[in-house]
Amino acid sequence: MIRQLLLIFSFCLVVVNLKAQDKFEYPSLSPKGTITQVVGNTQVKIEYERPSVRKRKIFGALVPWNKVWRTGAGYCTKISFDQTVKLGGQQIDKGTYALFSIPNPDEWVIILNRDTSLYGSYDYNPELDVVRFIALPERTNRHYETLSFDIDLIPNNARIYLSWANTSISFTIETAIDKRVEQFVQEELMPGTASDSDLYAGAAEYYLYQNTNLMQGITLTDKALAIDTKNSWARLVKIRIYDRLKRYDLALQEIDKAIATTKENEDMDEENKAWEIAYLKKYAKSIQDKMKP
Repeated sequence: MIRQLLLIFSFCLVVVNLKAQDKFEYPSLSPKGTITQVVGNTQVKIEYERPSVRKRKIFGALVPWNKVWRTGAGYCTKISFDQTVKLGGQQIDKGTYALFSIPNPDEWVIILNRDTSLYGSYDYNPELDVVRFIALPERTNRHYETLSFDIDLIPNNARIYLSWANTSISFTIETAIDKRVEQFVQEELMPGTASDSDLYAGAAEYYLYQNTNLMQGITLTDKALAIDTKNSWARLVKIRIYDRLKRYDLALQEIDKAIATTKENEDMDEENKAWEIAYLKKYAKSIQDKMKP
């Protein structure tokens, strides 16, 4: 009898132990989300937990007006930069910060705080704030069932959008890349210190896409071609800048030089030569069409 009881007891222990090992992960009501984007040369990353509306009134109810909000669910939302940036016109050192906010029907206060360990905003300490600035809410035509962050690129800068229910706020991130490029150009390229032809071509193309300092872009392409006469990138950028400036005569002269250089380039196979020459001739035709009265 005792032996039977011991066997039954042992069997129960095994069953309980197996039950304890059983695990089933139910879906989270606020699943984790991450968005990462390179802005200029800065990587921006936002990590957050994404609550859903689920037929509830959000702002002014679930998320009270005029109180610090974690800007998400669960643990506080985090935003990080691997380069120095500006938010709200104020400089922010590279690093990771908690992103809090204070919603209001007319304006929101956006807060970056040094404490990224908080669950919610229960122990939020304003003494650890790095920056506070204002963002204006807008009503959206689209219903956002789930809290969403989006990063919209503006050349070398970006605008971050936070949207939930029928409300959206946004703010701009400014990078320092334009200033760094200009400093590099003036200190290294214009004096001719650098010996890599592509560095000059890259800077000239940067000016072309920014639609600024175009004449300096011409100077940079000349420096690139002085180092390497076969640099087709530099030659094409020079052609495109002349085209942009409506110096069609000079653009055509550069196309003739490019075709001649391509024909003489022993580093290119015949198929690539033919393709590049055909492209240049087609480009020349488009410029000649612009010159017609």
